[in-house]
Amino acid sequence: MNTADRIRVREWASQTCVILLVCLAVTAPAIIVSSAIPFFKAEQLLVPVIIAIYLFMMMAGVARPIRLNAMFVIGMVFLASNILSILYGAEFLGHPVILRDFYELPKVWMPVAFFTIAFEAELTERSLRRVLAWFAFAVLLVCVYAWGQFAGASFAYKLNPYYSPGGHIDATLEYAKRVYGTVGNANVLGELMTWCVILFLFATVMRVGNALRNVVMTLACLVTLVMTGSRYGLLNVAFSYLLILLLTASLGRKRFAQVALLSLLLPAFALTYGLVAQSNFRTLERYQTLQDPTRVDSLRERLDDLWLEAWNDFKASPVLGHGPGKGFLVVEDRFIDSEYLNVLREKGLVGFSVFLAYYFYPLYLIWKGRRVIRASGGRLLEQYPGAVALVHASLVMGILALIMDIGMATFYSVFLQGTLWLWLGVGAGCAHRLGATVPARSLRYTAPAILQSQKGTVGLAS
Repeated sequence: MNTADRIRVREWASQTCVILLVCLAVTAPAIIVSSAIPFFKAEQLLVPVIIAIYLFMMMAGVARPIRLNAMFVIGMVFLASNILSILYGAEFLGHPVILRDFYELPKVWMPVAFFTIAFEAELTERSLRRVLAWFAFAVLLVCVYAWGQFAGASFAYKLNPYYSPGGHIDATLEYAKRVYGTVGNANVLGELMTWCVILFLFATVMRVGNALRNVVMTLACLVTLVMTGSRYGLLNVAFSYLLILLLTASLGRKRFAQVALLSLLLPAFALTYGLVAQSNFRTLERYQTLQDPTRVDSLRERLDDLWLEAWNDFKASPVLGHGPGKGFLVVEDRFIDSEYLNVLREKGLVGFSVFLAYYFYPLYLIWKGRRVIRASGGRLLEQYPGAVALVHASLVMGILALIMDIGMATFYSVFLQGTLWLWLGVGAGCAHRLGATVPARSLRYTAPAILQSQKGTVGLAS
């Protein structure tokens, strides 16, 4: 096999791998092995298979060795901090340790695996468009299923047992039509739809792929988001729109067309929200409480009770925390809904600082790529719109994830973990390869020779 054939095989394998993972992450139901063991997702179980295939391809001389990145170090340090927290909680605080506490240890490697797989993927511009197209199809299935739940369609009732955790989730669907789609929770679906709006909105304004599909998917995800009744999700998508507008405008004066398009889409977003919210009294009632957000019942419950309790636990052991504490910290129907407080309470300040590194390292790589894009004066956007769009989309997704963790969760949510770190990996990979076109010191644009793909197709293969 000659060099050209090896490159084609690597590009095809990278494209197929990323498409499979991002699509399964949003569509596949949880896989329950036993009530004593946490459930898994299909994309998690695929990671060992992908590693085995990669090792075979590397021994065959097709795949190149994976470059070590800082996520491996972050994973190792976070693993050590988790072990220290468990030991400290057991030996010095007298907390009981059960088998489920040790299930936390493998979780530290899943973001590392997803990020590295996507970061190392050799995706050309054509591949990036295909990934977005397949992801759009998968997300559309999620939206149609959620709309079926909202309308009480028979096919949705047949699918619900595969995706619903039961209890109050089904009760709120029946009572308030709060759809949960394929992720088993309305608020989690709101998080997922917010990221999807970001992805397809950037694809729209930067003209990546089919324009009509991107607009339709943006509105479809917004419709689904409103149907969740997630007030937090609505605030997040409003903030992300402002952030997208700011980032697009800052690319230069030539970006007037993109900024104008964003401005034109705003009335369409407002009309979509109004029509969907008014179609269900309970949904509208939830959003109307945002007129005085400090009095929202769920926020008061957290501020006055749950978050205060978690903060007091953290103050009792601020350095190393209490450990996972599955046997004494977890109380049924009492969810803190703040990943920051959960990590502070369980891992202390030591673990919390490493936890933040999972987000800041990809964002650092992506931000470096954005500096290169700005320095190019718009030429990279014209030549590589897919890569530029995903650099910006992943940047906003990462920032939003940090905001979401204030009152929700992304790292320990198995329904979101794969989606987030796969797209952060794709964005960081695009940023890294675009960065190779510009001298590190001068940040002046140079001819992107290494980004040229075969047969005139613009590419991002390393």
